[in-house]
Amino acid sequence: MRAKRPRFTLLACGLALLASCVVASAGDDDEAALRLGGLLFGDLYHVASHHTVAGDGSGGAVLRRGAIVGTVKTADANRDSLAEMMVGRSVVRPKAEPLEAGGDLLTLDKVSLQDGKGGVLLDDVSLALRSREILGIAGVAGNGQGALADVVSGQARPGCGQVALFGRTVDRELTPRGMVAAGVGRIPEDRHAKGVVGAMTLWENLASESLREAPISRWGFLLDKGAARRRAAELIADYDVRCKGPDAETHLLSGGNMQKLILARALSRDPKIILANQPVRGLDEGAIAYVHEQLLAARRRGAGILLITEDLDELLALADRVAVIYRGRLSPTYAVKEVTVPALGLMMAGQEAAEAQSHAV
Repeated sequence: MRAKRPRFTLLACGLALLASCVVASAGDDDEAALRLGGLLFGDLYHVASHHTVAGDGSGGAVLRRGAIVGTVKTADANRDSLAEMMVGRSVVRPKAEPLEAGGDLLTLDKVSLQDGKGGVLLDDVSLALRSREILGIAGVAGNGQGALADVVSGQARPGCGQVALFGRTVDRELTPRGMVAAGVGRIPEDRHAKGVVGAMTLWENLASESLREAPISRWGFLLDKGAARRRAAELIADYDVRCKGPDAETHLLSGGNMQKLILARALSRDPKIILANQPVRGLDEGAIAYVHEQLLAARRRGAGILLITEDLDELLALADRVAVIYRGRLSPTYAVKEVTVPALGLMMAGQEAAEAQSHAV
């Protein structure tokens, strides 16, 4: 049976408010492409990122903040031009500038972790994260990244091995509250499941990791809602979270604005250690650049950042050193300038580091 050509293609980055999305038509009817009402009778064929516009269909229109800001022919479209139309400005992803790393902030020594059925999640993992550096962890999804993030954030206690912060082994502090209090900021992989509570307001989510601290807490146990709302309004402005205000429900935010909210909560505490697990997954180019800028700014302030990502472009642009995790085991750590994309790819597929490096040359 011959495949049916799509009459209507919707590509979105932030469907929650229909802000910053691309609508592309695979036919020649430009008017239909511009009519959002066409969703009611057109074939909803594809939902993806804006990259697809440049390869599918014959033309499209770009929406920003509820208004059509331009149209484009497929033959003339490319990633950079679409990103500029979607965001309203030229978008250039920042890159890390050389900095001299400081002392160790976070160390894992021969850490292992099993799941509830005895399966190995982490196998004898050792690493050291230093101040003023980004340590990148590459790997194909499902090879232990989540378990590593859970240990660093205090959500999982290793079966053996030691975790140390600032040169001191942590034991009782190895809980989510304890790690936050010790100076660990977390940007979780799944912003919906672990980053925010969608039914709560913005101010409640922003206050969730500092409920016992001034200025939003009195005497360590009494929440000052007025102070929490005022603090939330400041953070919303500082981090450019597009919303109706501190009392808006968090689930109404677009993906990019939800990630800004998480950044505001984590970075406003000036953490010395930042866990950034897939920090730009599902975001548009403008939001990606913003997140990267914030991480690099924290690095300049002296933070150490553990960046877990499957995006090698992101890894090589931001990281000072890189290691690969495969089936719960962590490779040796390399300076970014010492590795190549082919070598990282081979290591992610399970080849030993030395063998991957030699084959990639």
